[in-house]
Amino acid sequence: MNYDPEGAVFDPGPPEAPRDIVSRAINAALFNRRTFREIQEDPGTTSQVRWLVVAAAIAVVIGSIRDPSEAIINGVLVVTGWLIYAHVAWFLRSFLFDSIHSEASRPEMLRVVGIAYGPSLLRVFGIIPVVGGIIWAVVTIWMLVAIVFGLKTTLAYENYWPPVGIIVLGAVVNSILSLIVFGIADLVMTGR
Repeated sequence: MNYDPEGAVFDPGPPEAPRDIVSRAINAALFNRRTFREIQEDPGTTSQVRWLVVAAAIAVVIGSIRDPSEAIINGVLVVTGWLIYAHVAWFLRSFLFDSIHSEASRPEMLRVVGIAYGPSLLRVFGIIPVVGGIIWAVVTIWMLVAIVFGLKTTLAYENYWPPVGIIVLGAVVNSILSLIVFGIADLVMTGR
């Protein structure tokens, strides 16, 4: 256990977790600081994280399959959301919230944000009548909190406001792009 006498950092330093993506996704979902730092620093995990996000998109499609067009849109939004959150995090970290404590590249942000998508695998249970919507909402909040935690941990922010701002800005950018893309697709499909 690491102890900081000034109380600025408490990191219980859990034992090193296995390096497979499932264990890392579980540890990230449980807010393990060491897992987020390992993912950030290990370029070899980029493809693993990419597959985790694809699996999350498939889980989202299955969880919302009652409406096939909505299911496809939700699957696309998972992948675009990952890309947008990671790039917004990198941009804001590089240009607005510059800190002497941490450096971050785009691939690192893709890995950190992507590993936080682990809870999204549970969105597959959105298909269950009655409780599916509740499960969906809880898992979405869990995923967003994991992203905020991962960004704060890896980018060494002093508080949670910059990562929360990243999530809000990412959601706005994602919404605007979604409206544009799906609006154009709707125009093309309906011919209006």
